[in-house]
This record gives sequence, structure tokens and C-alpha cells, in this order.
Amino acid sequence: MPHIVVKTISGPSKKQLQEAAEQIAAVVNKTMGKAEKYISVSVEEYSFGEWAGVYDEYIKDKDNVLVKPGYSNPKTFEN
Repeated sequence: MPHIVVKTISGPSKKQLQEAAEQIAAVVNKTMGKAEKYISVSVEEYSFGEWAGVYDEYIKDKDNVLVKPGYSNPKTFEN
């Protein structure tokens, strides 16, 4: 409990991904009061071409997406 999945377009280094995952875990610990030993974070990387599928399946019109992206076109990242 809790498990956080970060979906991103490939590009950040493994070091950057590790640092982001650790910071996400720390924020969950601080804001939700969950001990870090119970928190897991995974990263799924996608190509730019795959991102439209990720957007359609996991982001677009989903009520559980609490922070909405500032774009509606996942191919151009514009509205």
C-alpha cells in the first residue's frame, strides 16, 4: 500500500527517474502519513508515438486523474 505508477515519455536518465520516485514516496509519506517502507513507486516509459494511447487509456476523461494536463492533444501537447 500505496503503489504509485509514473507513466512518462522516455528520456529522463535512470538517476533522474530514481530521484523522482524517491521524492514522490517522500511526499506520499508526508501528506498521507504512510511510512515509506510501505510505499512503492514504479516507472513505465513510453515512446512519443505510444503516448496518445497512454493518454486515451489512462488520462482522457478519467475521474481519478486529480491533476489534469494542460493539453488535450497528446500528439502535439496543445489544446
